[in-house]
Amino acid sequence: MTFAKTSDRWPMQLKLKSEMVMTGQWESPRWSLDDLLPGGAPQSGYDYITLELHKDQRSAYRFNLNSTAPCLFLLCNEDETDNQLTPLHLTASQDEASSYMDGEHQVMSFPMPPAVQCWIESYLGLHGELIEMGRKKKRKGGGRSSGN
Repeated sequence: MTFAKTSDRWPMQLKLKSEMVMTGQWESPRWSLDDLLPGGAPQSGYDYITLELHKDQRSAYRFNLNSTAPCLFLLCNEDETDNQLTPLHLTASQDEASSYMDGEHQVMSFPMPPAVQCWIESYLGLHGELIEMGRKKKRKGGGRSSGN
């Protein structure tokens, strides 16, 4: 694994924390982000994960950056034997994050650091904005026999 930041990859270290909360009569863990650090030397208790940007997600990145509170989304796998979370994937695309919300994984969101916002803006400036065009409306009667 390379720990150098590039125009489309940013290795990061993150630390999750858990607190026990009461839900009705049941006590269960609630997970949140404790700390997020850019790459660097490995810190004890931190997991390495890489934020990778993809050209086909540029519209989603722009939508996220234009929101009132831009977020990063972390996909985690929960070990049911000891209730620990393992970070699997970090993304800035809400579209991509929502595709993982199938019940098997936990998706967490947290505020996007300003440095990451600037980096994504730079990526969009380098690769351009992805403009999604709606389907063109077909001409009425196009492709059918005119009956003459």
